[in-house]
Amino acid sequence: MLEYTKADGIMIGRGAIGNPFIFREIIGYLKTGKEPKRPSNKELLNTMIKHINLEVEEKGEYTGIREMRKNLSYYTKGLANSSAIRDKINKIESKEELINTLIEYFEYEENK
Repeated sequence: MLEYTKADGIMIGRGAIGNPFIFREIIGYLKTGKEPKRPSNKELLNTMIKHINLEVEEKGEYTGIREMRKNLSYYTKGLANSSAIRDKINKIESKEELINTLIEYFEYEENK
C-alpha cells in the first residue's frame, strides 16, 4: 500500500496496545518483505513484567496494578486460556502476585 499510495509513512494507533513488537515487525517487513516471527512467550512475558515494573515505578503499586490490568488484557489476547488468565489478573492487587501469576501461566502453557 505504501508503494501504491506513495505515502511518506503509516499510522499505527491501537495496533501497538499490548503489542509493542509491532514496530520492529513493521520495520522488518518493510526491509525484507517477509512476515516477521511473533515474539516468543518468554519475550512476551519479559516485556509484560518490564511494563508492570515501569508502571508501578511511575504510578505506585495501587494505581499501577489497576492500570496494568487493561494493558495485560491486550497482551494476552489470542493466547491459550486467555479469558481465564484475564479473569484472574483483574482481581490481583499486588505487583508480586501479578508477576507470579503471569510466570505460572506461561510455565503451565509451555509444559502442557
